[in-house]
Amino acid sequence: MEKLTIEATVRENNLSSKRLRKDGKVPAILYGKETKSQPIEIKIKDIQKTVKKVNEGSLLITLKLIDNNKSEEKIVVIREVQRDPVTDEIIHADFNQISEKEKSLFKIPLSFTGTSQGVKDGGVMEFIHRKISVRCLPADLPEAITIDTTPYKIGQDFSIKDLVLGAKVEIMQAPKTVIFTVLAPQKHETEVVAAVPEAAAQQPDVIKKERAEGEEGAEAAPAAGAKGAPAAAGAKGAPAAAKPEAKKDAKK
Repeated sequence: MEKLTIEATVRENNLSSKRLRKDGKVPAILYGKETKSQPIEIKIKDIQKTVKKVNEGSLLITLKLIDNNKSEEKIVVIREVQRDPVTDEIIHADFNQISEKEKSLFKIPLSFTGTSQGVKDGGVMEFIHRKISVRCLPADLPEAITIDTTPYKIGQDFSIKDLVLGAKVEIMQAPKTVIFTVLAPQKHETEVVAAVPEAAAQQPDVIKKERAEGEEGAEAAPAAGAKGAPAAAGAKGAPAAAKPEAKKDAKK
């Protein structure tokens, strides 16, 4: 596994992050079993270069730690990187020291090559995992894990059990964990709607409601007359009822 080298200096606790960034440095902390938590400082350009390399697949870092006039090398991995939410610049970093004689947990990025047969046939490649967790000695850590997707057809998938990393590297995920799958193309079904008479289709719901209320009122009118409504009220309503009949006759 490729190792990167980065230089750091033991940091005084009273130095503010603002002062460090002004001097072109980033505050960081070193954690580990073989050492207590140690505040350190790193040049901004060095941590940026290191993070870029780590994202490309290099995981192990040789940290050259300088304390006064003494220098000591430690094998570390990046634990966390904090960025400014506005500028996206690195503002803090945490490192974990690991032992070269003990197995440790690592997260390894996966890379994929080729165009699967399923995609050529119109399918869609869906990636579920782009990293895997492994446990091994630092010396046995794979430099990269590359998967060729070319032979995979629609309906097929690639799982953890399909990876071959050797007996010295233990994969922490379950063997049935799917890394990627080739899905069939989605079918867009056209909804069939029954034909609706044009007049009914164009009629707003509000008008329908008003007509329904009008019909209920018309049915209620005779019932009111049966209860002994005044004759005058009925007389006034008679001409109004006769008008629609006159219109009917005119149409005929």
